[in-house]
Amino acid sequence: MNADYPCDLESVIATKRLDQRPSRAANVESETQALLGMLREVAEAPKAFFERLIQGALEMTQADSCGISLLNEQEGRFVWPAVVGGLSSYLGSGTPADFGPCGTVLERNAPVLFIHPERHFTYLESISPPLEEVLLAPFHMNEKPVGTIWAVIHEKDRHFDSEDRRRLENLSSFAESAYRVLVSTGALDAMLGIKPAE
Repeated sequence: MNADYPCDLESVIATKRLDQRPSRAANVESETQALLGMLREVAEAPKAFFERLIQGALEMTQADSCGISLLNEQEGRFVWPAVVGGLSSYLGSGTPADFGPCGTVLERNAPVLFIHPERHFTYLESISPPLEEVLLAPFHMNEKPVGTIWAVIHEKDRHFDSEDRRRLENLSSFAESAYRVLVSTGALDAMLGIKPAE
């Protein structure tokens, strides 16, 4: 472990940098087409929709990996039911609800940019490829945050910008819609790994 670890939470949060970095222009037409395509899919196949959503996030942001984290309150952890990109081998993994990037985002109820979050959340050190930057946005059910959509950059020379944050926030609305469908159809418990009562 690096002698500088662990460091305090605020030293790994860099959300303000998103507004200080040069931002690419919005491509509203292509984004609208992608979002409309997703909208048609959410009602048809909500379980598969999360994977389609994060594949869209991978294409619409500068990310190398994207995923969805859902809060499993019974077990006090976040579950990753959909992961694409460099971190796809972590499908089904997760993080503690009370000590991790997703928990921080739900507490703040706002998008957060982390730079090398493993400097504070030291259990993330073993993740490969490395977490250079992690951008997360919460989504809600009845105004309560219940999960996050996240994007990760693994390369040192690339960075997220305010346009990535805007796009991820837009996509979080679709994650919320899929979550609602999963709740209404009773499919959420299986996705969270919750076994039915016997």
